[in-house]
Amino acid sequence: MKLRFLIDEDCPLSLENLLNLKGYDTIHVKTSGLSGTKDPQLFIFAQQEQRIIISRDLGWANIKTYPPNSHCGLIVLRFPFEANAIEIRQVVEQFIDRVDTSEIVGAIVIVDKNKFRVRKVVSEEE
Repeated sequence: MKLRFLIDEDCPLSLENLLNLKGYDTIHVKTSGLSGTKDPQLFIFAQQEQRIIISRDLGWANIKTYPPNSHCGLIVLRFPFEANAIEIRQVVEQFIDRVDTSEIVGAIVIVDKNKFRVRKVVSEEE
């Protein structure tokens, strides 16, 4: 399965190009006419398009609001406010190159400068 991403407007535009160059179908909120769209509508759009949301908004990491496996996937980038686009792009590239992409489908993934954490629902059989 080829992953599809939706990058939130609080993330660098360069992430769209980076992920497209790596072969993923990626759109950025700012370049797709979705600027200013509220999170609930963005969430619905992402699910309809089967896209994993990438955002710096920590609200997406709320497992009560967005339980794992109730969506296509959420990647939350935890960076200091002053982090620049180059730093963020480098970390996202390292993350994408290292992660087993099947692990992020339906999961909430928290990515920061030195590590990432995948939160999934574990099935009864495992």
